[in-house]
Amino acid sequence: MRRSPSDALLNIGGQRIDHWSNPRDVLQRLDCIEIDLHVFTDGEHRLEDVLALYGSRIQVHDVQLENPRHLPLATRNWLIQQEPIADLTLYLEDDLVIVDPLFLDKQHWFLSRTDEQLVLMPHRFEPIASGPQARLLVDGPLRPEFIGHFCTPQANAVRGRFDPQGDEISFNITDNPHSGCFVLSPKQVAHLRQQALPNDGFVSPLETAVTLTVLQHFPVLKPAAPHQGFLTVEHGHPSFLSYLQTFPHHR
Repeated sequence: MRRSPSDALLNIGGQRIDHWSNPRDVLQRLDCIEIDLHVFTDGEHRLEDVLALYGSRIQVHDVQLENPRHLPLATRNWLIQQEPIADLTLYLEDDLVIVDPLFLDKQHWFLSRTDEQLVLMPHRFEPIASGPQARLLVDGPLRPEFIGHFCTPQANAVRGRFDPQGDEISFNITDNPHSGCFVLSPKQVAHLRQQALPNDGFVSPLETAVTLTVLQHFPVLKPAAPHQGFLTVEHGHPSFLSYLQTFPHHR
Protein backbone atom coordinates (compact mmCIF):
# COMPACT_ATOMS: atom_id res chain seq x y z
CA MET A 1 0.00 0.00 0.00
CA ARG A 2 2.99 2.32 0.26
CA ARG A 3 3.26 4.83 -2.54
CA SER A 4 6.17 7.07 -3.51
CA PRO A 5 7.02 9.49 -6.32
CA SER A 6 9.61 7.05 -7.70
CA ASP A 7 10.55 3.36 -7.63
CA ALA A 8 13.99 1.77 -7.47
CA LEU A 9 15.07 -0.28 -10.50
CA LEU A 10 17.79 -2.92 -10.29
CA ASN A 11 19.94 -2.16 -13.34
CA ILE A 12 21.71 -5.50 -13.85
CA GLY A 13 23.75 -4.44 -16.87
CA GLY A 14 25.02 -1.23 -15.28
CA GLN A 15 25.39 -2.77 -11.81
CA ARG A 16 23.57 0.11 -10.18
CA ILE A 17 20.19 1.16 -8.84
CA ASP A 18 18.22 3.51 -11.08
CA HIS A 19 15.18 5.53 -10.04
CA TRP A 20 12.07 5.50 -12.20
CA SER A 21 9.38 8.11 -11.73
CA ASN A 22 5.92 6.81 -10.89
CA PRO A 23 3.28 8.15 -13.28
CA ARG A 24 0.28 9.36 -11.33
CA ASP A 25 -2.92 7.36 -11.75
CA VAL A 26 -5.66 9.78 -12.76
CA LEU A 27 -7.89 8.30 -10.02
CA GLN A 28 -5.39 8.74 -7.21
CA ARG A 29 -6.44 11.09 -4.44
CA LEU A 30 -3.25 10.50 -2.44
CA ASP A 31 0.17 11.16 -4.01
CA CYS A 32 2.29 9.64 -1.26
CA ILE A 33 1.28 6.96 1.25
CA GLU A 34 3.29 5.92 4.29
CA ILE A 35 2.02 3.07 6.47
CA ASP A 36 2.65 2.92 10.22
CA LEU A 37 1.98 -0.75 10.93
CA HIS A 38 1.37 -2.28 14.37
CA VAL A 39 0.70 -5.94 15.11
CA PHE A 40 -0.88 -7.09 18.37
CA THR A 41 -0.35 -10.53 19.92
CA ASP A 42 -0.98 -12.21 23.26
CA GLY A 43 2.79 -12.62 23.68
CA GLU A 44 2.65 -16.41 23.41
CA HIS A 45 0.96 -17.50 20.19
CA ARG A 46 3.26 -15.70 17.77
CA LEU A 47 4.52 -16.75 14.35
CA GLU A 48 8.05 -15.59 15.09
CA ASP A 49 9.45 -16.55 11.68
CA VAL A 50 6.73 -14.54 9.93
CA LEU A 51 7.15 -11.50 12.16
CA ALA A 52 10.91 -11.60 11.59
CA LEU A 53 10.40 -11.23 7.84
CA TYR A 54 9.05 -7.73 8.39
CA GLY A 55 11.85 -6.60 10.69
CA SER A 56 11.64 -2.95 11.59
CA ARG A 57 8.74 -2.29 9.22
CA ILE A 58 6.28 -3.36 11.90
CA GLN A 59 5.99 -2.74 15.60
CA VAL A 60 4.82 -5.75 17.60
CA HIS A 61 2.79 -5.23 20.77
CA ASP A 62 2.39 -8.08 23.28
CA VAL A 63 -0.72 -7.66 25.40
CA GLN A 64 -1.22 -9.80 28.50
CA LEU A 65 -4.91 -10.51 29.02
CA GLU A 66 -6.89 -12.84 31.26
CA ASN A 67 -9.07 -13.64 28.27
CA PRO A 68 -7.09 -13.70 24.99
CA ARG A 69 -10.36 -13.33 23.06
CA HIS A 70 -10.28 -9.69 24.17
CA LEU A 71 -7.12 -8.97 22.17
CA PRO A 72 -9.13 -7.24 19.38
CA LEU A 73 -10.63 -4.88 21.96
CA ALA A 74 -7.21 -3.97 23.33
CA THR A 75 -5.97 -3.39 19.79
CA ARG A 76 -8.90 -1.11 18.98
CA ASN A 77 -8.47 0.88 22.19
CA TRP A 78 -4.78 1.48 21.45
CA LEU A 79 -5.51 2.49 17.86
CA ILE A 80 -8.21 5.02 18.72
CA GLN A 81 -6.05 6.70 21.36
CA GLN A 82 -2.88 7.10 19.29
CA GLU A 83 -1.28 10.53 18.83
CA PRO A 84 -1.05 12.16 16.45
CA ILE A 85 -4.23 10.98 14.77
CA ALA A 86 -3.34 9.59 11.36
CA ASP A 87 -4.82 10.92 8.12
CA LEU A 88 -6.58 7.55 7.87
CA THR A 89 -6.91 5.08 10.74
CA LEU A 90 -7.24 1.47 9.61
CA TYR A 91 -8.15 -1.52 11.76
CA LEU A 92 -7.50 -4.79 9.93
CA GLU A 93 -8.00 -8.37 11.05
CA ASP A 94 -4.88 -10.43 10.47
CA ASP A 95 -6.33 -12.64 7.73
CA LEU A 96 -7.34 -9.90 5.28
CA VAL A 97 -5.52 -9.03 2.07
CA ILE A 98 -5.94 -5.66 0.35
CA VAL A 99 -5.42 -6.20 -3.38
CA ASP A 100 -6.81 -2.88 -4.64
CA PRO A 101 -4.03 -0.27 -5.08
CA LEU A 102 -6.69 2.47 -4.86
CA PHE A 103 -8.24 1.14 -1.63
CA LEU A 104 -7.14 4.11 0.48
CA ASP A 105 -7.90 6.61 -2.30
CA LYS A 106 -11.47 5.31 -2.43
CA GLN A 107 -11.83 5.58 1.34
CA HIS A 108 -10.45 9.12 1.33
CA TRP A 109 -12.84 10.09 -1.48
CA PHE A 110 -15.86 8.60 0.30
CA LEU A 111 -15.07 10.23 3.64
CA SER A 112 -14.53 13.62 1.99
CA ARG A 113 -17.72 13.38 -0.07
CA THR A 114 -19.86 12.46 2.94
CA ASP A 115 -18.32 15.08 5.25
CA GLU A 116 -16.92 12.27 7.42
CA GLN A 117 -20.43 11.39 8.63
CA LEU A 118 -20.44 7.82 7.25
CA VAL A 119 -18.16 4.78 7.24
CA LEU A 120 -17.51 2.69 4.13
CA MET A 121 -16.82 -1.03 4.52
CA PRO A 122 -15.52 -3.26 1.71
CA HIS A 123 -17.04 -6.53 0.55
CA ARG A 124 -15.01 -9.44 1.92
CA PHE A 125 -14.55 -12.36 -0.47
CA GLU A 126 -12.96 -15.78 -0.83
CA PRO A 127 -11.78 -17.00 -4.27
CA ILE A 128 -13.58 -20.06 -5.68
CA ALA A 129 -11.14 -22.37 -7.47
CA SER A 130 -13.68 -23.87 -9.88
CA GLY A 131 -17.30 -23.50 -10.87
CA PRO A 132 -19.41 -20.81 -12.51
CA GLN A 133 -18.66 -18.19 -9.84
CA ALA A 134 -15.17 -16.81 -9.22
CA ARG A 135 -15.70 -15.43 -5.72
CA LEU A 136 -17.83 -15.99 -2.64
CA LEU A 137 -18.85 -12.76 -0.91
CA VAL A 138 -18.91 -13.94 2.69
CA ASP A 139 -20.80 -11.14 4.46
CA GLY A 140 -24.30 -11.50 3.05
CA PRO A 141 -27.53 -10.31 4.70
CA LEU A 142 -27.97 -10.93 8.41
CA ARG A 143 -31.35 -11.82 9.86
CA PRO A 144 -33.58 -8.71 9.89
CA GLU A 145 -34.50 -9.22 13.54
CA PHE A 146 -30.80 -9.15 14.46
CA ILE A 147 -29.49 -6.30 12.32
CA GLY A 148 -32.59 -4.26 13.19
CA HIS A 149 -31.19 -3.77 16.68
CA PHE A 150 -28.29 -1.77 15.23
CA CYS A 151 -29.41 -0.03 12.04
CA THR A 152 -32.07 0.25 9.37
CA PRO A 153 -30.71 -1.01 6.05
CA GLN A 154 -31.37 1.27 3.08
CA ALA A 155 -30.65 0.68 -0.59
CA ASN A 156 -28.99 3.42 -2.62
CA ALA A 157 -28.48 5.65 0.41
CA VAL A 158 -25.53 7.46 -1.24
CA ARG A 159 -24.40 7.82 -4.84
CA GLY A 160 -21.28 9.32 -6.35
CA ARG A 161 -18.60 9.09 -9.04
CA PHE A 162 -15.13 8.12 -7.93
CA ASP A 163 -14.10 8.19 -11.58
CA PRO A 164 -15.40 11.45 -13.09
CA GLN A 165 -15.57 9.70 -16.47
CA GLY A 166 -17.09 6.49 -15.11
CA ASP A 167 -20.42 5.25 -13.88
CA GLU A 168 -22.08 6.51 -10.74
CA ILE A 169 -21.57 4.18 -7.77
CA SER A 170 -24.43 3.31 -5.41
CA PHE A 171 -23.88 2.55 -1.73
CA ASN A 172 -26.30 0.88 0.68
CA ILE A 173 -26.67 1.24 4.41
CA THR A 174 -25.72 -2.39 4.67
CA ASP A 175 -27.64 -5.30 6.16
CA ASN A 176 -24.30 -6.82 7.21
CA PRO A 177 -21.80 -4.19 8.39
CA HIS A 178 -19.02 -6.67 9.19
CA SER A 179 -15.94 -6.69 6.93
CA GLY A 180 -13.12 -7.48 9.33
CA CYS A 181 -11.82 -3.93 9.07
CA PHE A 182 -12.71 -0.26 9.30
CA VAL A 183 -11.22 3.00 8.06
CA LEU A 184 -11.81 6.26 9.92
CA SER A 185 -10.99 9.93 9.38
CA PRO A 186 -9.33 12.09 12.07
CA LYS A 187 -12.70 13.69 12.83
CA GLN A 188 -14.29 10.29 13.38
CA VAL A 189 -11.44 9.08 15.59
CA ALA A 190 -11.71 12.24 17.69
CA HIS A 191 -15.44 11.57 18.10
CA LEU A 192 -14.87 7.97 19.23
CA ARG A 193 -12.36 9.17 21.83
CA GLN A 194 -15.20 10.93 23.60
CA GLN A 195 -17.38 7.80 23.69
CA ALA A 196 -17.51 4.63 25.78
CA LEU A 197 -16.42 2.01 23.28
CA PRO A 198 -18.30 -1.32 23.41
CA ASN A 199 -16.69 -4.48 24.75
CA ASP A 200 -19.51 -6.82 23.72
CA GLY A 201 -22.86 -6.80 21.99
CA PHE A 202 -22.13 -7.88 18.40
CA VAL A 203 -21.51 -11.65 18.05
CA SER A 204 -18.13 -11.88 19.88
CA PRO A 205 -15.35 -9.56 21.10
CA LEU A 206 -13.75 -9.82 17.63
CA GLU A 207 -16.80 -8.56 15.74
CA THR A 208 -17.60 -6.06 18.46
CA ALA A 209 -14.17 -4.44 18.16
CA VAL A 210 -14.11 -4.15 14.39
CA THR A 211 -17.80 -3.56 13.64
CA LEU A 212 -19.87 -2.39 16.60
CA THR A 213 -17.20 0.19 17.46
CA VAL A 214 -18.19 2.21 14.39
CA LEU A 215 -21.76 0.96 13.95
CA GLN A 216 -22.80 2.50 17.29
CA HIS A 217 -21.85 5.98 16.07
CA PHE A 218 -21.90 6.10 12.25
CA PRO A 219 -24.06 4.68 9.48
CA VAL A 220 -22.08 1.88 7.83
CA LEU A 221 -22.31 1.52 4.06
CA LYS A 222 -21.08 -0.94 1.44
CA PRO A 223 -21.17 -0.74 -2.37
CA ALA A 224 -24.52 -1.88 -3.75
CA ALA A 225 -24.73 -5.19 -5.64
CA PRO A 226 -24.21 -3.74 -9.16
CA HIS A 227 -21.01 -2.07 -7.91
CA GLN A 228 -19.81 -4.71 -5.42
CA GLY A 229 -16.34 -4.81 -6.97
CA PHE A 230 -15.71 -1.15 -6.22
CA LEU A 231 -14.25 -1.90 -2.78
CA THR A 232 -13.18 -5.39 -1.69
CA VAL A 233 -10.77 -7.24 0.57
CA GLU A 234 -9.79 -10.88 0.29
CA HIS A 235 -10.39 -13.19 3.23
CA GLY A 236 -6.96 -14.79 3.20
CA HIS A 237 -7.90 -17.69 5.49
CA PRO A 238 -10.87 -19.19 3.61
CA SER A 239 -13.41 -20.64 6.02
CA PHE A 240 -16.74 -20.06 4.30
CA LEU A 241 -16.33 -21.99 1.03
CA SER A 242 -17.90 -25.15 2.50
CA TYR A 243 -21.25 -23.36 2.54
CA LEU A 244 -21.25 -23.62 -1.24
CA GLN A 245 -21.90 -27.34 -0.76
CA THR A 246 -24.24 -27.20 2.24
CA PHE A 247 -26.49 -24.22 1.47
CA PRO A 248 -29.02 -24.36 -1.40
CA HIS A 249 -28.24 -22.08 -4.35
CA HIS A 250 -30.87 -19.43 -5.12
CA ARG A 251 -30.96 -17.77 -8.52
